[in-house]
Amino acid sequence: VLSGVVTELMARSKAAEAAGIPRWLQVLDPGIGFAKDVDGNLSLLKGAGMIRANCDNMPFLFGPSRKGFIGKVTGESNPAERDFGTI
Repeated sequence: VLSGVVTELMARSKAAEAAGIPRWLQVLDPGIGFAKDVDGNLSLLKGAGMIRANCDNMPFLFGPSRKGFIGKVTGESNPAERDFGTI
């Protein structure tokens, strides 16, 4: 999962730069929760340092808020009650 995410992030960053968006204005989003299983999402979190290092230390953010994998890890089925697993 990690190498594929890094490859895609850098490709999208280069495309944005080619379209006139300088790198200093870009914030990368590895897409936690999208098309990944629980293990894939957890590997993104665990591999955050590797992702950043392999993306030229560009800034990135994770948006795990109330995602389904948080519910699976915490055992909370109600999304409104998953904040504790997000913060």
